[in-house]
Amino acid sequence: MRRLSDCSLRHFTAFMLSTAVLFAPTPAKATDGIPEDLQPGRVIERVVCKNNPDQSYALYLPSNYSSARKWPLLAAFDPAARGNLPIEYFREAAERFGYIVCGSNNSRNGPLQPSAEAAQSMLIDVAARFSIDDRRVYLTGFSGGARAASAIAVWLKEGITGVIGCGAGFAAGIEPSSSLPFVFYGTVGVEDFNYPEMKQLDRKLQSAGIAHRIEVFEGGHGWAPADSCVRALEWMELQAMKSGRRTRDEGFIERVYKSAQDKAVKQEAAGRLLEAYDQYLGIAADFKALRDVSEFEKRAVLLKDSKSVKQALKKAQDQENEEIRRALELTGLRARLTTLERGAQTSGSNSETGERQVTFSELKNKLKELKRKSEAAEDTPERAYARRVLSQYNVAAFEQSMMLLQARKYDLAASNLVIDAELMPDNWRILYYLACTYSLKGDKRRAIETLTKAVEKGFANAAELERNDQLDGIRDEAGFKKIIEGLKQKR
Repeated sequence: MRRLSDCSLRHFTAFMLSTAVLFAPTPAKATDGIPEDLQPGRVIERVVCKNNPDQSYALYLPSNYSSARKWPLLAAFDPAARGNLPIEYFREAAERFGYIVCGSNNSRNGPLQPSAEAAQSMLIDVAARFSIDDRRVYLTGFSGGARAASAIAVWLKEGITGVIGCGAGFAAGIEPSSSLPFVFYGTVGVEDFNYPEMKQLDRKLQSAGIAHRIEVFEGGHGWAPADSCVRALEWMELQAMKSGRRTRDEGFIERVYKSAQDKAVKQEAAGRLLEAYDQYLGIAADFKALRDVSEFEKRAVLLKDSKSVKQALKKAQDQENEEIRRALELTGLRARLTTLERGAQTSGSNSETGERQVTFSELKNKLKELKRKSEAAEDTPERAYARRVLSQYNVAAFEQSMMLLQARKYDLAASNLVIDAELMPDNWRILYYLACTYSLKGDKRRAIETLTKAVEKGFANAAELERNDQLDGIRDEAGFKKIIEGLKQKR
């Protein structure tokens, strides 16, 4: 999701300061008498918090874990409360660099208070059970989870060393400034709708003089792939050595330094001057006080002043601005369409109906053109751009409908989803939630008809149908039972 609802820093701080027990970085004495169900070297999907049994988290302890030393901690927040998912991505990196990783099974997109409660319980429990280096506590999250991680890090101030934000930047109300209490490593897919946001954040962090890195990978809106997670923790290790939070390892520094240098030289030799410029900037920032970086600072300045890099920087920024403009145009048309739809339903005015048809056609044609570009066989910047804009529109429209559904405004949610189903008739997810809405409205016939269409377009999860209480209104209907039986037979 693009924004974590009710995610202002003011609300977050007020909630956390009102709680009776806050995260204390000094852990209870840990022992090596680790229970059998918490053994190192494997992903443990559910650890119940002793301080709050309603909260749990997934856990990974490095295979050589021992209470004889203190270990850095990485706490993760997934937008759908999938605590084990970030651990799977960070497992290799955690084993390589010796991090304990925990992932909340309760924190999810939505109001920030539940995520704050989940973070609080998880951090207290992990600190009590294991030997944590309280000078090296890191947070990570994906999408709304990244925004939650940034809000928690700001509140805890000196308690959090770094944040790894995947697919999103900071929570609303947090702006990059020299007072930011943590370093930041961001990852974003080249087809992620939050790509422009992360590129803008990169420039803001650069201007504020904050130690950071933004890595772009091939893909869309998702957790960073495992190799990116390795680089993220590798970068955090380097920052810890620079700050004195961990002992300098000259062999490690030299390996990372040489790898970064080789990459920059190859990029420049291949004529990828913008990438080389970014790499030289990164080397100069990351290794300052660890190595002599004057040569790389000079190379960065020379490339920045070159005509090709100036043109590339301008082109990239112009494209970001155009992407933002296009996304706003689409969401504006969608909002106008919703208003006209409701107006026509209320008044029955022919003029509103006619304007609705014109607006609908304009929006549908723009989406159709983006879809055509997004399906191009060749991997081009234009294809990535089309996929980002289309994805951003889809997410914004879907979120609006889900908010109405959660608020029990079923008529409005159905109206919105009907429009989306007209615009995107092959999207089974829209049809599925429209069926749920009809069920909640008590319109059994439409619910079953729409659910049947969702199955025809690709919905195939019989277990989801059986556990979704939004479908209780049609659960005893013969048509519903027939759908479930058909899905089970396809397995």
